[in-house]
Amino acid sequence: MDMNAYLSMFIDESNDHLQALNDNLMRLENDPEDISIVQDIFRSAHTLKGMSATMGYEDLASLTHEMENVLDLVRNNKLKMDSFIFDTLFKGLDALEKMVQDIVEGGTGKADVSAIVADLVKIVKGDYATDTSATASVTSASGKTNNSGGILDQFQSSVLKQSIESGHQVFYVKVTLTESCVLKAARSYMVFDVLENSGEIVKSEPSVEELEQEKFDRSFTVFTISQISSDEIVSKINKISEIESVEVSLLDEDSLAALSYSDTPTTKNSLSESTELTSSKAPSPVAQVDEKKNVKQGSQAAVANRTIRVDIERLDSLMNLFSEMLIDRVRLEQLASEIKRNDLSETIEHMARVSSDLQNIVLKLRMVPVDTVFNRFPRMIRDLAKSMDKKIDLVITGADTELDRTVIDEIGDPLVHLLRNSVDHGIETTSERIAAGKSETGTVHLRAFHSGNHVFIEVEEDGKGINKDKILEKAISKGIVKPEDASKLSDDEIHMLIFAAGFSTADVISDISGRGVGLDVVRTKITSLGGNVAVTSVQGKGTKFSVQLPLTLSIISAMLIKLGDEKYAVPLSSIVETAIIPKSSILSVHGNPMIKFRNAVIPLISLSNLFDSTSFNEQLEDEHEIIVIHKGEKWAAIIIDEFIGQSEIVLKSLGKYMKNISGISGATILGDGQVALIIDPNALIK
Repeated sequence: MDMNAYLSMFIDESNDHLQALNDNLMRLENDPEDISIVQDIFRSAHTLKGMSATMGYEDLASLTHEMENVLDLVRNNKLKMDSFIFDTLFKGLDALEKMVQDIVEGGTGKADVSAIVADLVKIVKGDYATDTSATASVTSASGKTNNSGGILDQFQSSVLKQSIESGHQVFYVKVTLTESCVLKAARSYMVFDVLENSGEIVKSEPSVEELEQEKFDRSFTVFTISQISSDEIVSKINKISEIESVEVSLLDEDSLAALSYSDTPTTKNSLSESTELTSSKAPSPVAQVDEKKNVKQGSQAAVANRTIRVDIERLDSLMNLFSEMLIDRVRLEQLASEIKRNDLSETIEHMARVSSDLQNIVLKLRMVPVDTVFNRFPRMIRDLAKSMDKKIDLVITGADTELDRTVIDEIGDPLVHLLRNSVDHGIETTSERIAAGKSETGTVHLRAFHSGNHVFIEVEEDGKGINKDKILEKAISKGIVKPEDASKLSDDEIHMLIFAAGFSTADVISDISGRGVGLDVVRTKITSLGGNVAVTSVQGKGTKFSVQLPLTLSIISAMLIKLGDEKYAVPLSSIVETAIIPKSSILSVHGNPMIKFRNAVIPLISLSNLFDSTSFNEQLEDEHEIIVIHKGEKWAAIIIDEFIGQSEIVLKSLGKYMKNISGISGATILGDGQVALIIDPNALIK
């Protein structure tokens, strides 16, 4: 079998499981007594182990197996989580991520994880408690938890009993393999896979480890809580090859008690009796409710499975083809308006409606919630806070904000820089915060929200803020700012100096209380994405980084306008209102033109001056067509020559030679073949 064909699928699913492990370990750390979280973690680890072994990544499978052993003790209440176990599991998780990343980069996924494995083995044996003087204790399986002498220990019995009491079906499954079966471990794994897909396995005999090592004859037994009937379980397991027989018994409380408090030989009889009793009973109301539950859960599972993974390059190709079709559609609309034939116009109107729906679908296919980037940060902040002995809360809002996949892939590293900077140099130590009259725990807010045709991501903390005097002093000493210009800079302009390349040295960092670590790299990266970054800070109260990113939608709705002979497009999402105002209504505030708009006075921007237009001069006009645009809460009005109308436009990049033109975010090809520049309203509003 060519495993390369499944490699991308393996990588995607491994990353999903690693993320789930990370998230659930974080949840468990906040609520160590919640065994249901351990079950989720165990399930992810178990699946990852099986996938890795199937693909031949033995180191991955081995490390996951050792982690699984620890989790198995925890979920069976034989081991209590403590900081040493959490740290070891997190280290194991980090190693797994590096190994998967190595596979992504074409490596073999091999790594030296002997130290982590040794720690995991110590945890399983209970030796680490002596070494670390930890408070955790490992109880022996035969002593504390299995004091009844039955084949189920106290915890397992309790879980199964509660499941029966709450109306769930508990089955005892005995599987016998054929004599000729040569891959007994693989067959048992396939049986476990079937049972785990339809419910929860509580106990197996022999243990999972022994089954994996083929330390059993031909038969093994499993206690499982399942959502499907015994007949369905038998049917599904019988579909696996080399299975000789399957016996499935539905347990009730009496048979469960027999299993918990009697020796194994009596199990078979009590199971048979209870099964007959159970099967002869008429369907109880509880059973009917269960059927309804199963139907509901089945429909939810159907919905959950209605997704597929698509290569991003195929979506790019689809988008490019659709962009070309849209340009042709606009061209056809223009021709139809010139020819004026009703049947042609009606056909094009229908085509426009269909292509509009198609456009929405294509665009949504590429949109991904920023959550896919944000979900790695809680763990990072947790580790940073622990290593620096600080107390920090990370508050994430707007994680469901959607952004184009290409931007999502690029924005992770800049955000890591900003968050590390905020934790490292923004948030004070506990003693410093108490001395400053603040709470012991610092807060870092990570927000995402849409505004116009952009997405804003903010990193804000309530730390000590930026010392602008020290920054200015250092900027002058570095020659970044001339001494005579220093007094002309506003506070925000001084704060922005930390993004200068000259500040990115360790020497400067120590002199200016930290700010400046790699921030020039952050700005370079964000600018290359067509975005922008700004910083505001109040000394003693905190700092906010605001990252503005384009959606990079290839197709947007825009208002086409004229400025003399030139045509421009203004994104519709940034337009508040259009109007015509008399020249006499223009005010002058400190020499700047302003107008009154909805009980506010807003700046009036001359596009002809901004773009040095030679074919339009608004000074010759008695009244002006204006467009009121917005950037978040801020408004401004721009003077134009003439409205053309609303249209769907295809964004085209200006290329690397023209990428830094202020106020222009790209270009588009109109239906008549002309090129129109796309105005960036966010660049016009300061």
